[in-house]
Amino acid sequence: MTTGAKVAIGCAVAVVLAGVAAVVMVGAGAWWLKGRVEETTGDLAKRTEELESYQKKADANPFTPPADRVIPEARLVKFIEVRKGVYDVYEAHRAEFDGMKDRKDAGLSDLMKAGGLLLDARTALLKGLAGVGMNEEEYQFIIQQVYQSAWASAVQKDTGKTPEEVAREAAEAGPGAEEGEEALRIPQANIDLFRKHEADLKKYAMEGLALAGL
Repeated sequence: MTTGAKVAIGCAVAVVLAGVAAVVMVGAGAWWLKGRVEETTGDLAKRTEELESYQKKADANPFTPPADRVIPEARLVKFIEVRKGVYDVYEAHRAEFDGMKDRKDAGLSDLMKAGGLLLDARTALLKGLAGVGMNEEEYQFIIQQVYQSAWASAVQKDTGKTPEEVAREAAEAGPGAEEGEEALRIPQANIDLFRKHEADLKKYAMEGLALAGL
């Protein structure tokens, strides 16, 4: 199971544990809360089973990172399709997702809702990956290349220099610059591809969900 899956399921487990603790601490109202927790736990089991089914289908797709790091356009199009599926969940609950970032006094119901939303988003991700024949390693590889290409594209527009030129200048800056040079070698093909699909890539960007692997 991937790190993202463990995070998603871990959130749900934390919710259940919080519910159990509340049952111990609360008086007469505990029985009502206990019922809600059991209800949620049953729903969680079904949703986790669905998630794991999509996970297996996605994991079955092979991927070897290309030596030149160039993204085939057909795969980027599939990537955008997957992002759209996750974005649909994100957009439907944007207020709740945005509220998670600043909420400091979250109660049990808030934790349950947060865990449920992350499960929904992750299920949409894995369902999308399984549908387009992509595993998570390829998905994360494309995310990394897209972010790097977005940065390189902005640098080119601002300086008029290619990534190779910027990398060369970094190498000439002094000792220890070789690592910086290598990091700045962004394939021009990826930059051009990013610009071609920039509108969709920006449209389906989801602030705050990257740490959850989404």
